[in-house]
Amino acid sequence: MFQQFYGFTCLPFSRSIPTEDLFNAAAQNELAARLTFLVRDQGFGLVTGEFGSGKSTAVRAFSACLDSNRHMVIYLANPTTGITGLYRELLLNLGHQPPYTASRQVSAIRAAFDDLRVTKRRTPLVIVDEAHLLTQPMFEQLRLLCSAHMDSQSLATLLLVGHPSLRTTLRLAIHEAFYQRLSVRCHLPPLDLQETIGYVRHHVKVAGFTAGTLFTDDAITRVFDYTKGFPRRINQVCTTALMAGAIDQKAVIDEISVRKAIADLEYE
Repeated sequence: MFQQFYGFTCLPFSRSIPTEDLFNAAAQNELAARLTFLVRDQGFGLVTGEFGSGKSTAVRAFSACLDSNRHMVIYLANPTTGITGLYRELLLNLGHQPPYTASRQVSAIRAAFDDLRVTKRRTPLVIVDEAHLLTQPMFEQLRLLCSAHMDSQSLATLLLVGHPSLRTTLRLAIHEAFYQRLSVRCHLPPLDLQETIGYVRHHVKVAGFTAGTLFTDDAITRVFDYTKGFPRRINQVCTTALMAGAIDQKAVIDEISVRKAIADLEYE
């Protein structure tokens, strides 16, 4: 309803926004620079952030910029399937039918990685999202899976993405060998006030709004105060505020509309 009322050409504050239209905050730009080094180093990396901080989106934007002729990105979204589940998903992404046993799956993955690197000149990048859900033995199994030549090289670039608790887990003595292999460690903070203002206005513009200012400064300040700068929460509040604004026939979303949206979200 509000899409037609405000003349949007697409839904603002949507998860499906194209990567080229994503808002670039300073922390995301720094993350992209570090991940560029990681891919060149072909090492292990760690990206942490609170829930809703946009870490998965930032990693998605980075991986979309990689040259597909030189890199193969494999995204694993559900580590709760266990290590054999990850092995199977890896092999399917690599275009191979998984063998039945874990040992044969490991051999098949390592052979596929080696073929990509040596024969096809493509570097595999394995991204494990929600990596804070990995069990303790899985870290060592992933390390061994990607290591080669007496641990002096990597068969693939490995990137773990997860909650800050993941960093604490990896600092445990049992994971020392894995933690020492991390060549990039990056924590993604929430947006500050000025970035939140830029974020909201950017999404409105990308959605095709051309009638001037849609969210007042006071409205965005209230959004920031409530969301603490976490993009997922900003999206929720702004979407709900647009619904409230359309119902009230408001051409501009003011602080009152945002407060009403927050009340609706709190009630849920």
